[in-house]
Amino acid sequence: MPSSLVELRPDRRLLDHEFEGYKLNLQCLPHFCLELTSPVDRLYPDEVQFSFVHAKLFALHNHLVLDFWDHQYNYYYVDASQQVRNVTFDNINGTFQTAAVYDVPAHVERKSGHFNLCLMFPSNNLAVISDGTGYIHIVDTGTRNRPAGDKQKWITVYSNLVLGEGKYFTIVDTRIQDKKDVEVLHCLLQSVEQQEKHFDSILTWITLENDGQAWKQSSMKQIQGKGIVHYAAIETSCNALYVASDNLFKFISDSEKEIVEKPQETKQIIYTWLQTADDVTITLKLQSNFDKKHFFVNVTPLAIKISYGGKEFLNGKLRHKVDSELTTWNIQENGQVDILITKSESLTWDELIEGGDSNGEQIIDASLVEEVHKRLAHLCSETEVVADQQVPGLNTQELEECDAASEEDTILVRMDTTNHEITHRVSLSVHQYLFSIKLETHEVPALALRHDVDACIWQPYAQLINTDTWPMKHDGTLMAFGYVQSSKQNRKFITCSPNFTYSVVCEATRHIFIYKNSGNQDCQLRKRSEGIMKNIKIGQQHVVNIDKYGEVLGINATNEYLFVLTENSLIAIGV
Repeated sequence: MPSSLVELRPDRRLLDHEFEGYKLNLQCLPHFCLELTSPVDRLYPDEVQFSFVHAKLFALHNHLVLDFWDHQYNYYYVDASQQVRNVTFDNINGTFQTAAVYDVPAHVERKSGHFNLCLMFPSNNLAVISDGTGYIHIVDTGTRNRPAGDKQKWITVYSNLVLGEGKYFTIVDTRIQDKKDVEVLHCLLQSVEQQEKHFDSILTWITLENDGQAWKQSSMKQIQGKGIVHYAAIETSCNALYVASDNLFKFISDSEKEIVEKPQETKQIIYTWLQTADDVTITLKLQSNFDKKHFFVNVTPLAIKISYGGKEFLNGKLRHKVDSELTTWNIQENGQVDILITKSESLTWDELIEGGDSNGEQIIDASLVEEVHKRLAHLCSETEVVADQQVPGLNTQELEECDAASEEDTILVRMDTTNHEITHRVSLSVHQYLFSIKLETHEVPALALRHDVDACIWQPYAQLINTDTWPMKHDGTLMAFGYVQSSKQNRKFITCSPNFTYSVVCEATRHIFIYKNSGNQDCQLRKRSEGIMKNIKIGQQHVVNIDKYGEVLGINATNEYLFVLTENSLIAIGV
């Protein structure tokens, strides 16, 4: 079954074509800083982790984890002693509370090939931790909607080497599913494997079940692809995977169901056809020394039929009208037959038979290509001809680097686990992937994609029951953010607030750029249009200097505050 192409059509009500850009605001933003009692645990890639995939996994790892199940400002990070520490921010008093809530079991010492620790919250009372050495820990956290100083200690309920010895990974997504009396936990893991000439990304979907007595692993599925995974998530129905990457992924293993490799349908070509400006030549091959009495050609102004010995080679309505009286054909000794039909009009045919014919293949004539190029030359020149006047056309040299289309053919796909096939595709080659953001607790993360100069936030939903529709909703727009972020070559983290009132570009060590969509109403900036002074819509840009805090290791944006984690500090910036 071929996959369906999903077209992203932004909601025009969420776009503002009158927005002009951002004006620098020098007003200082309030911020509160917590000096961490223990520095953040961080690993660097080693001599065996030298690929671009490894570099991106390490550099863009967000060490600051927000608990989406808690409505307070409760954040978590792993310190250098491999303790999970909780930090609660009191926005009324501008103070922090911090406490260690869990000691990660150290099964093995860290060595070459290991990854950073990962922490995720699939439910309001469970946490999943990978220690980067191949182990997964399922932790009972109890009630977490309390300040850091009032939390209970977490308890390990499951710990295992899930992929085998020497298999290291990071956690991409987790999801809890209730089935009758069994609690099911789905975990999506990412690892990297070196091939002969490149590195492959492996996404492993493991399923663990709790029957009320103990957790145990029940199934495992794996998909493999070349290069970087920009985005990956488990569908809310737990029947499919969403993957955005530069290369297509495919299922390589499934412990529950055998993967059936569908044979590729070989297209049998019976005839070929070639066209010039005036005629069309159809070529087919019969056995040598065939009986010419059984060869039949019938051409009318709008139809054609070719057969031999009762077998039809070609039969259908022609794409355009022909002069049937000028039809000729030539038979060679080796059995090749060339039928020449003359066009009534000098048109370029896009197909021989109306509606297409899988039995035939067009051969492109070099002279025809040259003629078409001449006809379209005015579209490619620096000037275009309009009513015998030379007017400036599109000059590609005026385009900026950030306006260039992506060289990678990035694509977002939905991969069904029941038939191991791609059911839907979204082309991202013209919609550059920027970042992902969690908007709804029970839904997959939303994607921020560039649309012209803006950035549109798209929320994927589970495929509708008994339909082939994969809903993608346009939830919000970051005005001109697609353009401004591309100019920040040193960007490390990109994000926005859940209500889309501001967006953020964060460098590794120097600056944080904050872009507010709603500008100052008292702004005196004007533009002149036809001699009339008009107000224009602009936003505000704030620049925060973070030199003194060191390298940024994690970031999270709420509607009121931007939280930034460095190796020794947690900063809350009031926005």
